[in-house]
This record gives sequence, structure tokens and C-alpha cells, in this order.
Amino acid sequence: MNARTPLAIALLSCAAMTVSAQTRPAQPQAAPAQQAPAASRAVAPQVDPNSVVQAALAIAQVIDRGQAADVWKGASPVARGTTTEKQFVDGIAAKRNALGAPVSREWMSVSRNVVPAGDNVPAGMYVSARFQTRFANRVAEELVSLHYDDDNTWRLAGYTVN
Repeated sequence: MNARTPLAIALLSCAAMTVSAQTRPAQPQAAPAQQAPAASRAVAPQVDPNSVVQAALAIAQVIDRGQAADVWKGASPVARGTTTEKQFVDGIAAKRNALGAPVSREWMSVSRNVVPAGDNVPAGMYVSARFQTRFANRVAEELVSLHYDDDNTWRLAGYTVN
């Protein structure tokens, strides 16, 4: 049976921002001609795009409240391995302070990617939600990315605003 289970959102309980998903059983397939990299051989979990948007929106709203440090505490090791908490929090504050308070946010796209080893970002499965956000001072684009960690939990992999 190929039942899909929606992404469940845990909103910062115990200062952790995680999103969980169940995987759909893999369908039998013919053996590939060449061995694929480990990340692409893994069974990608089925993810409801609406749940990705809701999880990303929850993260953005925590950042809206000036609580980027709380988001950091629940971030994926992928994110925590690329920057420090101070750099993460200060970087968000610098960009967001110049934009002013958020007025409205509309999702634009949801994507799911498997990144092989050796790419510019750590290997693994990612989902991202892109928003067009009207701030007090101008309109900007926000991107919230989640990584599927080894414990089968989606966690923040990155947040950018341009």
C-alpha cells in the first residue's frame, strides 16, 4: 500500500524545530546499470507540499518574533556544521532589520531535491519553500530549506532572505 502520511509539525517544543515524515515503501525496481551515490539510493520520503509550506511558515514566523536563536537550536546538523549560532542569528537580524516588520507572506514554490555527495551543499534530501514577503520597507524573497536527517526527521537546513 502506498499511503502517504502528511508532514507533522512540531512547533518549537523544547526549543526544537523539527518536522517528521513517514516514508512510503519503496517499489521494486530493476537494478541500475551503474551504482548510484548513497544519497540518491536512499528512499526519498513522500512529502506533502502543503505541510512543507506550513513548516517553513512556522519557522519564518518564529524568526519574525526575533527568536532566530530558538530556530537555530532545533536546526539540522547540516546547518549547524556550516555556520555558528551567532553568525546565523546576526546574519538574519542584519537582513531583517533593514527590511522592517513583515506585513504579508505568500508562498511561491515548493521543491524537493536529492543532493549527491561532492556538491556545494552537504549530501542528502532537502525540501524548500520559497515565499514572496512584503516587509514594511520593501518586498523580498525568503527561502526556508529543511534537511531529512539520519533520524528520519526534517530539520531546518537554511534560511535566506533576498
